[in-house]
Amino acid sequence: GPGSPGSGGVLPQHRGHRLRVEADGVLLADLDRPVRQVSLSNARPVPDDGLVEVTVRYPSSSLRTDAEQEADGGRGASPTRVRARAVTVSGRDFHYRADTVVAGPVRSRTWTVQPGAWRLTLPRAS
Repeated sequence: GPGSPGSGGVLPQHRGHRLRVEADGVLLADLDRPVRQVSLSNARPVPDDGLVEVTVRYPSSSLRTDAEQEADGGRGASPTRVRARAVTVSGRDFHYRADTVVAGPVRSRTWTVQPGAWRLTLPRAS
């Protein structure tokens, strides 16, 4: 997933990046509003429910132009949070980080939850 240590995501930029972010086909952010960071995490609230937590963060108001602040309808820098099975981020040549490895530039990337894809085998109790 995208953006914070230990997770994946689109790397932050000081003024934001023009990205389109969709979660299960629902538009969360579009090219008309800069995005500072997109992060995906399966750490909570239910780790095995087949959903990932998606957080879209926006630049702080001090880094945004008056036109950008007006365009977002006064929503300001409050993050958008949803849970989804598939997340697609697209835009102009962005980089992303997955498990501390930086990749890109890419123009589009889709992350899809695969329930049961990771397994852990434990030794028998003695």
